Amino acid sequence: MRKIRRNMFNEMIRRSSGFTLVELIAVMIIMGLLGGVVTIGINAQVQKAKKRTAMTQISQFGQAISTFHLDCGFYPLSLMSLINAPSSGRRCKGYTEGGYLNKQEIPTDPWNNNYNYAAPGLHNPSSYDLWSNGPDGEEGTSDDIVSWASEAEEE
Repeated sequence: MRKIRRNMFNEMIRRSSGFTLVELIAVMIIMGLLGGVVTIGINAQVQKAKKRTAMTQISQFGQAISTFHLDCGFYPLSLMSLINAPSSGRRCKGYTEGGYLNKQEIPTDPWNNNYNYAAPGLHNPSSYDLWSNGPDGEEGTSDDIVSWASEAEEE
C-alpha cells in the first residue's frame, strides 16, 4: 500500500512540476502578439514625432527667412543665404554677422533629406515656399510637410 501511495505521490509531483509544450507555445504566441502591437504603436508615434519635428524646423526656417527679409528687403535666393551673406545677385547691406541660424549649417529633415525652398514661391508668389518631401522622399505627394498649408490640413 505504501508503495502505491508513494508511486502516486511521485507521479503527481512529476506531472505538476513544469509546463507542457502546448502551454509554452501558447505563452510565446501571446508574447509575440503583444510585442507586435507595441512595436506598431511605437512606430506610429515615432513617425508622428518626425512630422512634428519637420513642422517645427520649417517654422524656425520661416523665422530666420522673415528676419533676413526685414534686414535685407528681399527674400533669400537659397537657404544658404541664411548662413552666408549672398555673394551673387542682390546685396544685403543689413546682413546680420554670423547669419540667421544658430548653427552654421542647414539641417536636413527628419528623414535625412534636404529641405526645398523657392523664392518667390509657387504657392506664395509674394514670399517663399519651404517644404520637406516627407517620409517617402518624393516631392508633390500627400505626405509632404509644407510651409503654405494650415495646421488643420497637416494633421
